[in-house]
Amino acid sequence: MSSFFGRMMFGLGRGVRETGQALDRVGCKIQGNLAFVEELSRHRRLAPLYDKWPSVGKKVFIAPNASVIGDVQIRDGASVWYGAVLRGDVNSISIGANTTIGEDSVVHVAGGNVPGTEARAAVVGDDVVVDPGAVIHACEVKDGAWVQSGSILLDGSVLGKGSILGPGSLLTGKTVPDGEYWAGSPAVKVRDVNETDAQVAAQRRAAISQLAAEHDHEHLKTAEQRHHSAENYRPPNFGKGVQADH
Repeated sequence: MSSFFGRMMFGLGRGVRETGQALDRVGCKIQGNLAFVEELSRHRRLAPLYDKWPSVGKKVFIAPNASVIGDVQIRDGASVWYGAVLRGDVNSISIGANTTIGEDSVVHVAGGNVPGTEARAAVVGDDVVVDPGAVIHACEVKDGAWVQSGSILLDGSVLGKGSILGPGSLLTGKTVPDGEYWAGSPAVKVRDVNETDAQVAAQRRAAISQLAAEHDHEHLKTAEQRHHSAENYRPPNFGKGVQADH
């Protein structure tokens, strides 16, 4: 009897799900055959932890799938890109004005609760560029510095004002003086930062800031606004003669 009842409920559930899928397709067709227009993501960009809440300044872009958790302060004009994680759980994180944290980067702290470690916050200054895939752990990155793609800064490291850490580098608790270019694993000084480096960094900051504003504007659109935007961008014969694969 229970087996029969179980099969019956399974069949009923399947029928309800298929009906829902069919209704979703009809709804998309009525809306102009646009799929995934509605904002249904349950992801929380800002999440409190214990009694600590993230603090976010003005004109800050935080991507929909980025995570800013706990004791984190982000100042005006900063941007936190897709997949980045800022986890201020056992200490605090400070992100300066007009600083960018690139895709899939991680900023974390040290609570000193692991033997042989010290409690350290993560402090990232103003006008800093952190490229995608970097790890900033319980260290300090000073104003105008550039952490290039895939680099790692471990506990106690200091990247000086206007300095550059080359791609894929590992900084193991050392202090990089102001205006120097370091690279390697472990990182060592390669040369001083020159005028060309400084110009490229400034141009990169400006370009990312502009892009952040554009991404933020797009993500603030309602479903109806996205529908009309998509209609405007589509070519005249879009979708004609194409059969849906469902």
